[in-house]
Amino acid sequence: MAFGRSSRTKQRPVEPITLKILVAGGFGVGKTTAVGSVSEIRPLRTEERLTEAGRPVDDLAGVESKTTTTVAMDFGRITLREDLVLYLFGTPGQDRFWFLWD
Repeated sequence: MAFGRSSRTKQRPVEPITLKILVAGGFGVGKTTAVGSVSEIRPLRTEERLTEAGRPVDDLAGVESKTTTTVAMDFGRITLREDLVLYLFGTPGQDRFWFLWD
């Protein structure tokens, strides 16, 4: 048996590097789905039902069966390593929300 002191040195907590990724694109292309699919946490989703009020401004061409839309930033997170975390932000896709992309 070996006797002696154990090497129980306290390791300093690792300060992670955080990166932000903005997922932007057109209406109905899958931004919310992408953020939700890869996030390790339950994603924050800001979807609301499409209403008659948006009909004059939202072009549903190609996504006629879509019933909801993102109205603010969706949010998710991926930890790649102990010291590397990605924060994911998904923007709304309609023209009226494009100021959020800036």
